[in-house]
Amino acid sequence: MPRMSLFLMAWIATALHACQPPEPPPPRPMPGKPAAVAEPVIVADPQEAQAKRKDGLTGGRLVFEDNFDRDELGADWLVRQPGEWTVAAGFLHANRVEKDDDRNQGVWLQKPLPDKVRIEFDSKSLSAAGDTKCEVFGEQPKHESGYSIIFGGWNNTLNTIARQGEHETSRVVQRDHQKVERARLYHWTIVRTDAAVRWYIDGKFMVAYDDANPVKGHNFGFNNWATDVHFGHLRVYEL
Repeated sequence: MPRMSLFLMAWIATALHACQPPEPPPPRPMPGKPAAVAEPVIVADPQEAQAKRKDGLTGGRLVFEDNFDRDELGADWLVRQPGEWTVAAGFLHANRVEKDDDRNQGVWLQKPLPDKVRIEFDSKSLSAAGDTKCEVFGEQPKHESGYSIIFGGWNNTLNTIARQGEHETSRVVQRDHQKVERARLYHWTIVRTDAAVRWYIDGKFMVAYDDANPVKGHNFGFNNWATDVHFGHLRVYEL
């Protein structure tokens, strides 16, 4: 074949190749699903759940009451230190017996608490330290044998429910602390219908102790460390 013809054929082949459309690009990869974002885990505040409860706040059968409208404490109450607790003008009053260390000895109701119960009473502290407290569901008429409920403890810095020990690590403490006002009369409500002990002051929820292994004693007492406190108008309702 002549040289020119070979050259012409090569040129024609190149031209034909140049006129062909380019190969289409490979398909783009499809975007994958975005990595799943874990939903935030919202842990319910157990105190908020207890605060919403209304059961036990009304009703029930009155099984005991004491207005302390007499001159003597009487047989319904057990005291460890004679003279520590007196009654006058409708109030039970804690006194210090100077010769004895009578702190946290308490005065104990001699009638057992029902299993499901609402306890109501009034209190006032004539000390700026506050420190007003009672004990419920004690296995014995003895300090720290049940739950200690303390309003204005530790020089009016802490409101708490503690189980069998005021300093126990699992005690529940009111988050927004409410101080005890000197000489102000407060109305307490304490309710237990299940494993939780719920506490209210003047109808306001304070804290609850929801106990996986509840103390099931039946003793109730008023207590005092070293403050001038008064208690009155006690009512116990079986629920």
